[in-house]
Amino acid sequence: MTARAAGFDRTTAFGAAVVLLALAGICVLLGSHFVLGALRLAAGILAGLGVGVTLFAVLSGRRARPAPRPRILVAAGAALATALALTVPAVLATRVDPLEDRAAAGLEALAEGDAVHSLPGPDSPVLVHRAEGAAEVLIGSGVHHVDATTHDVLALSADGQRLVRATGASTEVLLLDPTASDPEGRFPSQTFEGTPLALAGDRIVLRSCTEGFCRASGFDLTAPEEPLWVVSASAETRGTDPAGVEVPARAEQPPGLLDALRTTGVMPTVPLSFDPGQGWVQLDLATGFPVGRIIAGPEDECRIAATDEAVGAADPLHASPLVLTVCSADDGALTATAFRDGAVLWESAPSPAGDWSVRLDQGRVLATGTETDSTAVGEIIASEQRADWTAPGGAGMEQAAAFTTRIGIDGAAMVVTNPSGQLLAYELADGANTWTLPLDTSGTEVRGTLEAGTAVVMDGARREQPLQPRSTRRLRVIDAATGEVTFEARVAEEIDAVRAVGGGRALVTVDGQTLLLGA
Repeated sequence: MTARAAGFDRTTAFGAAVVLLALAGICVLLGSHFVLGALRLAAGILAGLGVGVTLFAVLSGRRARPAPRPRILVAAGAALATALALTVPAVLATRVDPLEDRAAAGLEALAEGDAVHSLPGPDSPVLVHRAEGAAEVLIGSGVHHVDATTHDVLALSADGQRLVRATGASTEVLLLDPTASDPEGRFPSQTFEGTPLALAGDRIVLRSCTEGFCRASGFDLTAPEEPLWVVSASAETRGTDPAGVEVPARAEQPPGLLDALRTTGVMPTVPLSFDPGQGWVQLDLATGFPVGRIIAGPEDECRIAATDEAVGAADPLHASPLVLTVCSADDGALTATAFRDGAVLWESAPSPAGDWSVRLDQGRVLATGTETDSTAVGEIIASEQRADWTAPGGAGMEQAAAFTTRIGIDGAAMVVTNPSGQLLAYELADGANTWTLPLDTSGTEVRGTLEAGTAVVMDGARREQPLQPRSTRRLRVIDAATGEVTFEARVAEEIDAVRAVGGGRALVTVDGQTLLLGA
């Protein structure tokens, strides 16, 4: 090859390198502007080729230049190394990590019929009762197995310190302290005769019958050898209704003693007793004597449950559980009453007549149904702030913008989305907007759930870098009371099921397993 030809080849190579590098720069700009991953990858490859061609031209111009084959190998190696250096780190930086890497705990995937129960407090245990009978308790990052059958009723104490297993004839109380478990992982337990009615702190109230004689007994779990008190009880009785669960305003048949526990999975802290001659009364945990007035008569069509007090309804340092009743008249009109220690705290005016279902939750009564001579389904609420039934949120919600999606509603709040791309929570009694978070609604349906004071929301994940996957969504776990996001992640996996649990956490089923996510 003549010197002129060699110079021409070097000039051509340098020109090609300039063109390749220029194209790489154009691809970077267009890829960033249009958020196209293909252009970003092409930029890395073109830049690598440009570097390789430049190096080949430089080596060709040296006096003691290598043979053609080594020159090609060196240039190709440099091109490959440059392309990899410009693409691989960018791909890794935008890779979506699997949810399993951020999970606090994992367990076998939840199946149809599996029940999940939790408490609203932080770091509280989560109870999973499988349809086939087995049970697990999640405490922190540990999963603890509990012996149970399909017929057993399992319920957490309100403070999360104990687990109650009721068989109908006996009651086992387990102390949920992993440090006190035996070598096989079993929690320390105590067994009592009878059916549990209430558990508050170290005091438990049970009902038992022997040869037609029934009694209610109170025990101190720190000294359970002898009951603190025993009072006679009627042989005919019934159970309370499940707090936080929607039920028909008029029951077709009285609930059993364990029906509410089976549904809620949480022990009430207030012992309530039904006598066919007197009706419903509240018992004193310390003495077993009735407290205050009769809560509801034996013939009244009432739903009754003990619930937590509404957030902000009273001094949090002196808050106490309430007993709620909602009684139905012959025409379907509802009257809600709240009791504290057997005394009336507030009572609503009668609701419009109609066909209603009711939910007794967090010191309030939420009714859903239709008024007489109407087919429009609506919601009304009775709370500590009003004597009359009103729409949830009252005038405060009427002034808010229209909603596009309702994530969920409970006795304290309603979580919704609006057309402006916002996720909002409204106080159910007065309609105050308690918190607002942004949403990405571009081309992705917003869905979620609200349970146990926790909202779980999935929306779109805005692509900000070209190499971010297109199919990702954003998963957020939110404390419904404060709006604090306790967990946020981009998700590329297909999520099979989501259950919100207390303390700003969620159970998410993905890839054949269920993961505990959140604070």
